[in-house]
Amino acid sequence: MQNNEDKVLTIKQVTRELNVDDKTVRRWIKSGQLKATRDIVGRYTILRSDVDKFVEQRRKQFGIDE
Repeated sequence: MQNNEDKVLTIKQVTRELNVDDKTVRRWIKSGQLKATRDIVGRYTILRSDVDKFVEQRRKQFGIDE
């Protein structure tokens, strides 16, 4: 069984959670800001822990408190 940090998310799930467009998430992936891998059919998959790290980095970058 996967713990929450190891949960695999799709781009669509990340866009819903972060309330951004899928093109924005793809841009973050291509620029290396958001870590992602491709599955066997070529779709991007993103680990929950990587989304959490990305969000934390953005908060620090822009000085946003929770």
